[in-house]
Amino acid sequence: MGAFKNLLTKLFRKKRNYDADNIKGYLTDTNILLSNPEILDKYDNIFIPSNVLREIEHLELTRKQDKLLQWQIRRFKRLSKKIDNYVDLTDYKFTLRKDWSKDYTDNVLVQIALEENLAMVTNDILLRKKARLYGIVVIEPEVSDFIEHKGFKEIYMTQQELSEVYLNLDNNVFELITNEYVIVNDDITGELLDIMKWNGSSLQSLQDAKGRLGNGFKTLQFGAFKPRDEQQIMAVDSIFNNQITSLRGKAGSGKSLIALNTAWHLVEKHGYKLIIFVNPVPSKDAQELGFYKGDKLEKLMQSSVGTMLKSKFGDEFVILEKIQDGDLDILPFVDLRGFDTGDKTVVWILESQNLTAELMKLGLQRIGEGSKVIVDGDFAQQVDKDVYEHDNGMKRMSEVFRGTDLYGEVELQNVHRSKIAEIADKM
Repeated sequence: MGAFKNLLTKLFRKKRNYDADNIKGYLTDTNILLSNPEILDKYDNIFIPSNVLREIEHLELTRKQDKLLQWQIRRFKRLSKKIDNYVDLTDYKFTLRKDWSKDYTDNVLVQIALEENLAMVTNDILLRKKARLYGIVVIEPEVSDFIEHKGFKEIYMTQQELSEVYLNLDNNVFELITNEYVIVNDDITGELLDIMKWNGSSLQSLQDAKGRLGNGFKTLQFGAFKPRDEQQIMAVDSIFNNQITSLRGKAGSGKSLIALNTAWHLVEKHGYKLIIFVNPVPSKDAQELGFYKGDKLEKLMQSSVGTMLKSKFGDEFVILEKIQDGDLDILPFVDLRGFDTGDKTVVWILESQNLTAELMKLGLQRIGEGSKVIVDGDFAQQVDKDVYEHDNGMKRMSEVFRGTDLYGEVELQNVHRSKIAEIADKM
């Protein structure tokens, strides 16, 4: 049987002139375009046949009750201008073999790949097997063991659809895990309609009694603070309402600004103490200047955490005063064994992308029942990719804690520090 399949494959290769070493482009199936549209940016010469577009249109008309699918279709349609260059308008007719249905889109895709000498990009098991039967190059988009979790979904729907959601708040229509958020935008205007979260038993709007989103607050130390976008609104909500919050984002997205303002609000208004856990490492590709003089605190003040705090508090003497008053402390991970935060403590774990799973575990095991934790970091800024790519404490924490009633996670999306910082992110 195996020899017959090999012979069949050779015959079809010869008949169709498929050249696996000189593919002309990448053929995408429907599932990839809907679930992983960033594939359009990953490969050059993407090939989208009209058969796939018709299948998407059919799904839009026949699966109206599937809210997630409808959102994926709307997201894909918003890319319509971008995909025009990839679309092949040819109406392909299936003639490859009689024992395969001519009405099944995946079968047509196999024939198209043969005729056009294309590689197949798909995660569909059956389609992969059919393509390989004819010697077609199959590309399975890389799937990491770590399942990325932004902490929120973004949905487009009409005002009428949202009204129906409000009438059934105990129905998890967005398929959220506990403490996951959903940003609801108007399907026509794109206007923000609401931000909601699933608290484990019902959907809960972040709007206040007057229907406002993202109200700020004040501290004596830092003055007024107001979230600048939807993700920052969710981050503030998570810190105030969850025991652990993970904040991820690019440089300038507001991680430290949000963490310090919310933590200090808890210090001033609710009697917490802020303790910063640090694992001092040099910035990626940077060189260390050698040994710093002074005691442990003086050395920390000369490190990156000290630089950051001085930029926020404005003066090193203010920081030392807060430490003397018992409102603030800075602890390196090397000193954490045996430490217990007790109650009424906010622990801020900095630059967590550079913590191994064991170090993160050590830090989280120090947390008392009445304390809060803010964990911040940016996967793109790992100092040692070889170590932290495969043993990353921030990722491991997300895997273990997500979906529990004490954990929230938000990936910040926008750079707010300056126009220069926003453009520099593209370097």
